Amino acid sequence: MTGRSREDVECPMDHRPQTTDHRPPGGARRPLDPWSLVGSSPRAALGAAVVALVFGLSPMPSRAQGKPAVSSPSTSATEVGKTAATAATGLIQSDVAGQIFGIPVSSNNYYFAKRVAYMFPRPWGAADMPEAQREEVVWESLILHFESFRRNIAASDEEVEAMINDILKSQEKSFTRKGDPDAYRHWVSDTLQEDVELFENQIRYLLQIKLLKEKVQQEQKVEVNEAEMQREFLNEKHHVGGEMVKFDGKEQAQAFYETVKAPGAWDAMKASGRQKVQPVSLMTLEAYIDLWGASQEQMDALHAMALGSVGPPLPFGHQWSVYRLLDKRVGDLKEFPAQTESYRKQVEAKKKFEALKQWVDQLKRSANLKVFIKP
Repeated sequence: MTGRSREDVECPMDHRPQTTDHRPPGGARRPLDPWSLVGSSPRAALGAAVVALVFGLSPMPSRAQGKPAVSSPSTSATEVGKTAATAATGLIQSDVAGQIFGIPVSSNNYYFAKRVAYMFPRPWGAADMPEAQREEVVWESLILHFESFRRNIAASDEEVEAMINDILKSQEKSFTRKGDPDAYRHWVSDTLQEDVELFENQIRYLLQIKLLKEKVQQEQKVEVNEAEMQREFLNEKHHVGGEMVKFDGKEQAQAFYETVKAPGAWDAMKASGRQKVQPVSLMTLEAYIDLWGASQEQMDALHAMALGSVGPPLPFGHQWSVYRLLDKRVGDLKEFPAQTESYRKQVEAKKKFEALKQWVDQLKRSANLKVFIKP
């Protein structure tokens, strides 16, 4: 999770061809132009609107059909690439999808960003997000990429090479980009139904955003105190475990909680089989906060409960849960002094990340985003 920044750099508005070598005279790497993301060839333009079910992702909905271009998760990446390429022909657009910083964003660039969001999802997965949230990811990425261009941030050849090779390795390919260029080119063409130029533009796009975020995060100035370090220590040493019932909404979870919070009510519910009760392994408070989205106050309250007690609703990612505490561990602050420096760095990194998120939110507000296209 990272972010980036801005500098007054003139951003060309035309869709100039992207060559495979992005070096200007003198050999220095230049940033990928956000207004030339899709390249100029018909195949590159087609690829910008196509979404293939690769890397274990769900397909992008076809705007023309109002449903996924590909629906079978068992379909091979190659088959999906071909199907998506055919379905996406109607998605090639020359109109304006929206506006950021007062500058029009073409539909082709919008679909380029949308394709990348599906091919390389964030934690929780862009394909698993509600439609509105998915669109936020797409537009946030376009804003961040524009900002990286304004700051003249560019990915090196070595960074591009490393990311591509990581992808190939994850797909259980024995070759590398430079080790076997022909095999690599055929894999991109056959699997993704796009050319190498477009694929590497996608990688540079992702890397520019990543490098921007890393740079901005490191620039953040934060202070760390003793109480914060001890809190971090206890979040890693305190554990809770038990069982839960999950719901789609908080209101449902609250209504259920009211029926099971009394002593003995949970056991009666469980015996009746009315709800699916799931076991939860012993985990740190930090895991619940970072992975589930629970607040510090919620986890402190849960940890303080007596064993066998049922707590009020807790976030569970995009859902909600009602939790029964069955096991816990308690951290000992006597062990903290020997690890002070380690926790100082840990808290500092977390606070910088939170500062980065605030920076991203401010950047998005300053972009004055206007969306014209219908997802």
